Amino acid sequence: EARRARLLPSAEKKKRRMPRKGKGRREMAGSRHPLIEAVDPLAEIFYRPRTVTVMTVGLCLLAWFSDAFGLYGTKLSAENGVKRGLWALIGTFLAYSALYAPHTFMIRPHPIVWRIVHGVTILYMLFLVLVLFLDADQARHAFKYLYPDLGVALDERAYGNDCRVFTPENTSSRFANIMDTVLDEFVLAHLLGWVAKALIFRDWKILLFLSIGFELMELTFAHMLPNFNECWWDSWILDVLLCNNIGMLIGLFAIQRREKYGNEWVGVSSQPTILLKAKRLFLQFTPETVERYEWKMMSSPKRFIQCMTLAAACLACEVNAFFMKFVLWIPPRNMLNTYRLFVFFLMVIPAVNEYYYFVTKTGKEQVNKLGVFTWIFLSCTFLEFLIIFKFGRELFREPWPPLVKWSWMAAGASTTV
Repeated sequence: EARRARLLPSAEKKKRRMPRKGKGRREMAGSRHPLIEAVDPLAEIFYRPRTVTVMTVGLCLLAWFSDAFGLYGTKLSAENGVKRGLWALIGTFLAYSALYAPHTFMIRPHPIVWRIVHGVTILYMLFLVLVLFLDADQARHAFKYLYPDLGVALDERAYGNDCRVFTPENTSSRFANIMDTVLDEFVLAHLLGWVAKALIFRDWKILLFLSIGFELMELTFAHMLPNFNECWWDSWILDVLLCNNIGMLIGLFAIQRREKYGNEWVGVSSQPTILLKAKRLFLQFTPETVERYEWKMMSSPKRFIQCMTLAAACLACEVNAFFMKFVLWIPPRNMLNTYRLFVFFLMVIPAVNEYYYFVTKTGKEQVNKLGVFTWIFLSCTFLEFLIIFKFGRELFREPWPPLVKWSWMAAGASTTV
């Protein structure tokens, strides 16, 4: 009896570790997210495992498009064969990711969406590794396979050539410089970007720090990139005071409205009318729960360092966008910039969520390991920095301005103290 009593706790632990029959298989197959407790009957079909079906359909598609059985009777060129093979490789990897990629805290609109996003971010990270092992000319020439008009040195636009507020000699407008800046094609994208940041970070202090921090980054690297050479009223009035704050207010207002809506959900099948069913289906593409992030940046030295790490990574990601297109000769209007922005946007949504739980949760809710999207985000940001440093050694030869060096040294010393 005594021996049995000594063995009982370990046996109970082992029993608790074993999943119920069928449950472990469902979770391994990636069909049901562990945070999803119940599924609406109308949506149950979308949460069933389809691993064998996906594998069968995928292999049939590969056999068809690769002409494995010689049905076409035509021979593709080596270039077309490589292109089709790369697309098939990407599709195969994303199909695998949709089924078996790790879970995150995100479950809306469907966990499979974020597993596919995980696959896309992994592909982008591997693409950066490939570019890193090329030299600058090889990388620029490789992008010509995607867009033949690439491979030409850029003529960067400098926004700070004429910083006059009043232009009396201009007959069309006495404030021509301001109007040209306000009507710039990227102003709307800038505003929407800050709305997205507010929805992601959900904290005014962090957003304000990022807003001011990016303008300081522009002043720091203005001697390297003409695109960062802006007028004082453009940087601090139009950007920081107006555009950035308007975007923050819109995003935080949306968060506040979503909080008031509540986090109690009723399934689609339980809605009494078709209109309410359609509304509930649309709300499926919004977060299941919304909470304001309380980063508490100044609560302790450890939390301050953690928040500074997040801010530094995000600012580095933003600055990398300008340097990457400069060293790789990618014009601002090229779709590659949009694709990169879209990938990082989808990456940062779960990454910030994971990092917030990592640094703030304690006790039973404590997270002891950095999330997978946070890991990928930091890796991609650093890989881009390595590419910029490698390709830019011959481009950025101007010495650092003394004011920039001494200002950052003073800021670092005061922060340390």
